[in-house]
Amino acid sequence: MMVVIPTLHCGGRCEEAINLYKKAFGLVVDWQGKDENTGLIYHTEARIGDQRIRLSDGAEGEQIQVDSLFLTVVFDTVEEVEKTFGILKENGLIEIMPHKPEFATCWSMLKDKFGVKWSLMVD
Repeated sequence: MMVVIPTLHCGGRCEEAINLYKKAFGLVVDWQGKDENTGLIYHTEARIGDQRIRLSDGAEGEQIQVDSLFLTVVFDTVEEVEKTFGILKENGLIEIMPHKPEFATCWSMLKDKFGVKWSLMVD
């Protein structure tokens, strides 16, 4: 079996990103390793729903730089999309406001303050 696990380097702001994703997605941290000397997070094993995700501080100021890569989260309700969109848009960059396109009940896209691009939708 092959598994793809998104890994986010948060530019020295991993703890802040984890707190934001807990609020936005109900992120659950399963394990975390911190450097005793610097206090930086070098590895976090976490889950958003059933999807595993890894986070770390990475290099200072490092953010995801590829605009063609994004993470899609499929919700059960439009209200969940709107709530999560509202949380992630603070200090982020809105690309597409929540709306009803031809291919879904609701869809939106934005880049959060850490440079992570999210597609939030209801099929």
